[in-house]
Amino acid sequence: MKLLLSSLVCLIGLAAPGLASPELCEDVLGTSLGGWKAKGGKAADYEISGVNYRTWRPHVTSTLDGGIFLSVRIDHLRGILASDDHASLELCFARDGGIVSAQSTIALQGRKITSDVIQGSTKFGTSAVGAERVVKVGTDLVASLTAKMLREKVTEPGRVGFPAAVRHNYNLLCLAVRRSVPDVAVDPIDDPVDPTPGVSDAVQSATAGTGKRAKGEGKDPGPERAAPAPELEIREQGKAKAASKTEKLPVPAKG
Repeated sequence: MKLLLSSLVCLIGLAAPGLASPELCEDVLGTSLGGWKAKGGKAADYEISGVNYRTWRPHVTSTLDGGIFLSVRIDHLRGILASDDHASLELCFARDGGIVSAQSTIALQGRKITSDVIQGSTKFGTSAVGAERVVKVGTDLVASLTAKMLREKVTEPGRVGFPAAVRHNYNLLCLAVRRSVPDVAVDPIDDPVDPTPGVSDAVQSATAGTGKRAKGEGKDPGPERAAPAPELEIREQGKAKAASKTEKLPVPAKG
């Protein structure tokens, strides 16, 4: 039932037009964890407060509303003589990159502790995003896990600190998600494309108002329909007009 609710939270939302789906930068996440050096490049080992943990590369799935769903596995490395504990962290991001929901489950040798589904807002489809929203979801997630672990009377330091390791991964995952930006359409009037590349500016400016391209297009309309060629006007620009000759008519003789 909880898994179904988590899936519904991810699928319900309003698709924002003009936005591309957010992306997870695995290289950024791996670097912040110390590098994908464990298990043949599939995981990263690190230490938090003297306790060893391991984070595996996340699984990324696209959601129906254009967002992404992330699922990552976190191990508490207890040593050779003890079995490791495991945790899962599931995050859903909207199309605009805002956090939609978060949930985590910690398995402690037969005991499973699952947090509540923490929603990014009280209203589906909200457009509010920002650092405050991310911090609020992470805080509520860890508080839910910690409260339920206290009921199990967990005392081992590595296990008690497991919610903090989950929060650490939550913060790094949110930082590694690349926010999408609106696709801004360019108005061809504001940014015109040069229709005659390679032609000098002088020729283009001279032919701008003629309605005829410098390179021409189509077939010759023929002598009957042909208009005066603008090339002749271009060659004549800058030259002084020749003085016209006036023929004098003979004056009739007076009788």
